[in-house]
Amino acid sequence: MSFINKVIFPIMFKDIDVRQVLSLRSSIAMNLSANSSSKMRASTNPLDGKEYKIMEKFHVHIYFTKNEIELAQKVRDELIRAIPQLIYVGELILKPVGPHSKPMFEIHIPAAEIDRIAAIIDKKRSGLSVLIHPVQDDELAAHTVFARWLGDRLKLDLNNLNPAKDTQQLKCSSM
Repeated sequence: MSFINKVIFPIMFKDIDVRQVLSLRSSIAMNLSANSSSKMRASTNPLDGKEYKIMEKFHVHIYFTKNEIELAQKVRDELIRAIPQLIYVGELILKPVGPHSKPMFEIHIPAAEIDRIAAIIDKKRSGLSVLIHPVQDDELAAHTVFARWLGDRLKLDLNNLNPAKDTQQLKCSSM
């Protein structure tokens, strides 16, 4: 277990329950869809009053094993046909990279349509695990607190993700 999981998460999230996280996600989604003129928006966390800057797009990572390469290509092709609003479609990456513990491909979707597009992805994923997260300054929170999983939740390597400055200070002072 990493330092982040043993020390940082229990301190940061010890009093947070699922309803609060869902409420926070809802407030972020409402703030994102309220004004589409800017590429980055601030959303205030109702739990601690801090502001998070969130881009108006989400990254979607679709994971597969080496035995599921053909299935992953089929899912990718179906998503391209089913979601014309895709901002970016990545190629299949056949090895773990960054925080991702399995091979995957990545797509980017507009935040204003997150719920509708997430439902399409859920129908088309053919049993593959999917991570959906906002693009924001605090990469650690994006991949944990604000992340949504479709299918099985996979373990991520969180050690190289950039946390918010307050989290970095907490980590340094806890060592």
